[in-house]
Amino acid sequence: MAKVVQITAENFEAEVMQASEERAVAILFSSAEYPDCAPYSQLVGSLSTSFDFTLGVVSCDDRENMRLIQMFRVQSVPEIHIVSKGQIADVIPGVLPEADLKKRLEKFYVSDEARLMNDLEQAIAEKRFDEALPALNDALSKTPNDKKLQLLWAKASLGLGDTEKAKEILSKFVESDDQYREAKSLLELLDFHAEAAKKDIQGKEAIVYHEACKLACAEEFEAALQAFLNLFVECPDWNNGAAKKAMLTLFGVLGPKHELTWKYRAKLNTMMFI
Repeated sequence: MAKVVQITAENFEAEVMQASEERAVAILFSSAEYPDCAPYSQLVGSLSTSFDFTLGVVSCDDRENMRLIQMFRVQSVPEIHIVSKGQIADVIPGVLPEADLKKRLEKFYVSDEARLMNDLEQAIAEKRFDEALPALNDALSKTPNDKKLQLLWAKASLGLGDTEKAKEILSKFVESDDQYREAKSLLELLDFHAEAAKKDIQGKEAIVYHEACKLACAEEFEAALQAFLNLFVECPDWNNGAAKKAMLTLFGVLGPKHELTWKYRAKLNTMMFI
């Protein structure tokens, strides 16, 4: 539970040493005599709320705290010490930019943003698309250019069968984006996702094709290729040669040098000319 506590020699054992056995405690050493300390204290206090950790504040202006200052060997103010399991796990001296300070704290705590991202990723992994999409819409209204959120939004839309919206967002990814390769793969597999989202599939061939598409969406490419090949062998003309077209699409996704492309292209060619 996030809280800000003034640390003294009297409460140090309970608020820092004992508390740090369960969760790391951040101790901020500051002084009213230094102008950087006040705004930095506000920033760290705000982060303690979003990261949900206990922030202990030690005033270096109080002579009664000299023992604590000496024990932690404080060199300058402001200075943050992270205490975990009763040991100093990190020391953050001076004033860091907010982004850099977050990165240092994320080694010990999870921010609200990271917690939300984890929840959304889990919801999509568990195919709870109806639950994830409203939360994604809300998050994107605040940070519309967040590529991670955009990719998750596209996945949720695909899961609900809305391929047009997914295509629109996936098409905007560029090579410099960290998520480009995954977005490109989803874009190439768009037709498979559309098929996988369908309900009440009727007919033996349609069911086999549907299950193969689901395998492709899960990136179980060899199983998908084998299923499409089996369907092609049994019914090569079904749905205008859909099984063969699906295999050719997967060859494009995998690339010409991939071992599965070589393996199943050879198998397909053999079946075509028997």
